Amino acid sequence: MYSKKDFGRELTEEINKNFDTGKISWWAHEKYLDHASILDKETYRAIMTIIAMDEGEEFEMTKEELLKFAANLQK
Repeated sequence: MYSKKDFGRELTEEINKNFDTGKISWWAHEKYLDHASILDKETYRAIMTIIAMDEGEEFEMTKEELLKFAANLQK
């Protein structure tokens, strides 16, 4: 199973590699496609939250907000 902890850890790495909300959103979409059949509800919601950032400024998070979001997933 691909857990929210896995996603949070990988999200942190992605944010630190290249902070660009559009690219991070696309990256999350790829993670969803790779793991869609094995996601629990919490992980699905977390991934969809990141994917939604590409839908408009009102859904975007700052780098600090994203890092906090990713850290909370890893708890």
